[in-house]
Amino acid sequence: MNNIYDELKKEIEYALNSKSLTLAYQAYGAAKMARKLSAITKEQFYELNEIVVVNGINKPSAGLK
Repeated sequence: MNNIYDELKKEIEYALNSKSLTLAYQAYGAAKMARKLSAITKEQFYELNEIVVVNGINKPSAGLK
């Protein structure tokens, strides 16, 4: 794994643990930008997307505010 991927994963975990919808959207945007710049692979982006969007932003039980 690469350093950018690891940093994005930490950022996403922090956003979800802090229950901050704003931080979750910012983390998603950072992951999307990293993918567009080819700093992470497509598979890494899909994994990060699943964590932040599927299990966070779009999951009411995550309790993001």
